[in-house]
Amino acid sequence: MKALLEVGAAPDEPWSRKQADEIVRAKGGKGLTITDVPIQYDQMGNYMGKVALTASASEERPLRETVDLVHEKNSWHVVLFEWPSKKETSAP
Repeated sequence: MKALLEVGAAPDEPWSRKQADEIVRAKGGKGLTITDVPIQYDQMGNYMGKVALTASASEERPLRETVDLVHEKNSWHVVLFEWPSKKETSAP
C-alpha cells in the first residue's frame, strides 16, 4: 500500500489508504512483472501525460495498459487516486 501512495503522490490519509486497499483487491496478486516501459508519453500540456506499460505474468498473455500521469513537484506520478473535496475531508 505504501508503494501505491508514493507512486500516486497521495498523502497517507484514511481516504487514500482505503482507495489503495481497493486497488490491491481489484488488481493485485496477479504476479505481474513490468517488462517494457517505454517512457514515450503523449504529453497533454505541461502537467498531464500518458505512458504505455507492458507486463507479463508467469502463465498468461502479456498485459498492456496505458496509464495517466501528472507532473507534480518535479516528478511524474501515476494517476491512481480520486482526491476528495475539502468538504469530504473536513470534520462535521
